[in-house]
Amino acid sequence: MIILHVVQKLLNTSGLKPVLYVSEPSEGQQLHSWYAKLVPTGFAGKLMVMYVHEPSLLAVLTQGKSIKTTLPRFYERLPLLLQRWGFNPDFIAREMKLVQEGFVVSKTDSRSMLGVMNEMTLHVELRGLKYSSFGLIDLDREEDILMEWLSFDKALGRFRFTNEYWKAKGVLL
Repeated sequence: MIILHVVQKLLNTSGLKPVLYVSEPSEGQQLHSWYAKLVPTGFAGKLMVMYVHEPSLLAVLTQGKSIKTTLPRFYERLPLLLQRWGFNPDFIAREMKLVQEGFVVSKTDSRSMLGVMNEMTLHVELRGLKYSSFGLIDLDREEDILMEWLSFDKALGRFRFTNEYWKAKGVLL
């Protein structure tokens, strides 16, 4: 099971009511806590939802404007991103089994995560302007760029890349 910390605008477009409790991860689960946010694309009426894992900042992009329509795509795209980047196949299988057990929707509760997501949103929106149409946006390429996102890690006391987080965990080959 995963917890989705969803920004208010996406809660409104999805017609979802957040719960007041936060679920605990299954034993050993690493992909438990996700933030979700609408991302403008520069194309009228066309939006994406960006799912960002806390604390690694692993990002999955899906075309659409509600949790209901994009969550199935998230479930499809997440293992593809992990495979593309060379994650351990056993890790992918275990995490995907746990991720697909269900989800709980909550409000966002981290200003630092929201700040990082706002930076990522701006980046994705500006990159989207390079495409001639919404349908031509290369989500794989945009996710790959975000895998090399540089952010400050308070625990380390220094900047790190998203993929560096997973290398330190020993699951990125």
